[in-house]
Amino acid sequence: MKEDTGMATPSGASHCTRRGFLRAIGRAGAAGLLAGSVPTRVGATADFNWRKHAGTTLRFLGWNDLWSMTMDKKVPEFEKLTGIKLHWEHLPQEPNRQKAQTELTAKNKDLDLLWVAPHVEGVKYLRAGWLVPLDEYLSNASLVPPDFDVTDFAPGFWQTCRIDGKQVTMPTLVEVACLIYRKDLLEAKGVKVPTTLEELEAAAAKLHEPPGVYGIVNRGTVAQAPVTWSSYLYNFGGSYLDRERKCAIDRSEALQATEYYGRLHRQYGPPGMTSLNWPEASSVFAQGRAAVETDTNGFRNIFDDPQKSKVVGKVGYAFFPRGPAGNTPGVWTAGPSISTYSEKKEAAWYFIIWALNGPSQLYTHLSGVAASRRSAWQSPAYREKEKDPAWAEVTLKTMEMSSRGYSPEVVAVGEVRNRVGEVIVKALEGLTGDRLKAEADKACKDIQRIMARTEKT
Repeated sequence: MKEDTGMATPSGASHCTRRGFLRAIGRAGAAGLLAGSVPTRVGATADFNWRKHAGTTLRFLGWNDLWSMTMDKKVPEFEKLTGIKLHWEHLPQEPNRQKAQTELTAKNKDLDLLWVAPHVEGVKYLRAGWLVPLDEYLSNASLVPPDFDVTDFAPGFWQTCRIDGKQVTMPTLVEVACLIYRKDLLEAKGVKVPTTLEELEAAAAKLHEPPGVYGIVNRGTVAQAPVTWSSYLYNFGGSYLDRERKCAIDRSEALQATEYYGRLHRQYGPPGMTSLNWPEASSVFAQGRAAVETDTNGFRNIFDDPQKSKVVGKVGYAFFPRGPAGNTPGVWTAGPSISTYSEKKEAAWYFIIWALNGPSQLYTHLSGVAASRRSAWQSPAYREKEKDPAWAEVTLKTMEMSSRGYSPEVVAVGEVRNRVGEVIVKALEGLTGDRLKAEADKACKDIQRIMARTEKT
């Protein structure tokens, strides 16, 4: 697993003011830089030739997520600038992964760019030899435009895109785990915004009034429970794997996190928790039936939408509650990568540096996709537009203080994560103590067998 950045844990941001938000931006742009994890600025030529590959046609196998669909609208701008034609396919996540693996396995030369989430398929794709490390382009001054400042990226998110010491993609967006809460319900009950896991449990208990409102809701399926559970795991001091890449979910810190997660949601969550994926869990909150949720900052796009939400204007955002080991909640990003089998790799690189430059990042940021470039957050256009400084400060600070992913960094992510999820589900169903430890022990043995079968040394 990637190491914590070591940034001091911030306090809750429930009453963050615009002045506080602007101070946070200033810190992130200067003192917020983390020694040892900041990407290095590379030299760049002043006469960068954007039309070097004019007449080339690229094919990009991507997702139909908000960043991709927003940037797709700017493709004519890229084509005019470079003379490169881009055929961009947009698929849902799982069909995309299935198609990408089929084409990569077949060594399809027609695939130039693909969408990669480092903490999901990154390890598998890189170790299979399917991805071109971007380091060779970043270190070549003739291939980097003069305004492409890599030090502008949030250090933690830049690091999430490095696997085995290689830059496999660049972070297009930032998703961070945070505390999402109903401002009106907490105020009515006289409950302060929780800043610790202990306070979170107490708040959920006080706000729990079933069947109308449940104290808390989160993901609970075998496949998705690990996503939200991972932040609890890290804040209790646990990890998916230890430094020797041995399964660590049976260690004491991990078991404490699993017992806590199970108890919290078993006692104060809605019935049927183990059937809730992220759409169902976020819907429970959006329909006004939960007081608290600990999930991605990206859910704001749901909770602020009157077509999807009954809690518009009632939702607050704060830092994920810190635990006994501090506060390094889970984060997530994804970005375009270059296929090893592409015959137009340098032209594909031109798309990446265009899509991840400052203007492009500001464009998607203003469109509702939290940017990984700090300059987008500092821009006057964004400062003027942002109406929720608490959400902004939480996102901005969290993206500086953690680089820990939601998923285990292994080749067989799905298999391993599902085996972890089975243990979490047991805890949600009531398993505790020695019996839970026995389940975690069995899971670790299975995980080691999975890794022995799938990992390349």
